[in-house]
Amino acid sequence: MGLEAARVRGIVLDAVGTLIRPSPSVSLAYTQAAARQGVDVDPREVGRRFREHFRVDEGDERRGPLSTDETIEHRRWKRLVHLCLPEVPDPDRAFDELWEHFADPRSWVVFPDVADGVLRLRSLGLRICVASNFDRRLHRVASGLPELSPWIEPLVISSEVGFRKPHPEFYRAACERLGLSPDEVLSIGDDLQNDVLGPSEVGLQALLLDREGRSGFPTDRASNLQEVADRWGKLADRA
Repeated sequence: MGLEAARVRGIVLDAVGTLIRPSPSVSLAYTQAAARQGVDVDPREVGRRFREHFRVDEGDERRGPLSTDETIEHRRWKRLVHLCLPEVPDPDRAFDELWEHFADPRSWVVFPDVADGVLRLRSLGLRICVASNFDRRLHRVASGLPELSPWIEPLVISSEVGFRKPHPEFYRAACERLGLSPDEVLSIGDDLQNDVLGPSEVGLQALLLDREGRSGFPTDRASNLQEVADRWGKLADRA
């Protein structure tokens, strides 16, 4: 770990893909919504459409790119459902069902390394906050997952901050929540742009959580949070 560990006093953790994952997957959940309207859609095609349209920005023209709030997020997700499921006769019904589905804690699972990894990091004296591009539904999801609920609040959520990752104001808000300067904070997440490159531009250190070893980008990385905690513990022992 080539990070300046001695300077780090707090960690900003991403949520989806880092702490939790949808179960069933997004593509399967969308496919099931279509099936309830009698439409058979290939989950692979739904997944392709989702990846194509997911990162399209839909901000507030007055505030500029990556701006957001609850209204914008609601509109954005409705657009995504319409684009991913153009075959269904009632896309608004599909959207309503999927919006509620992903607000339900039972639609999410916590990665098995998270509880012990975060507990160990906190035991090392590191401040932890979770900062996510999810919307306000994340409060309900997190509070309903026993591996997260004891420690995850307060959350830093893009629709409440007013900007999505990788906007600099998002990371500044996360640092303010920790009460630390950017150079004292480590960003950890599974998205190269949002969790590594973006925060690095604002002065945070960053670590890519590459669970499946897919990224070839030259950056500090770990395969899970338990590995991060173990490595950080060794660095702390040598300090």
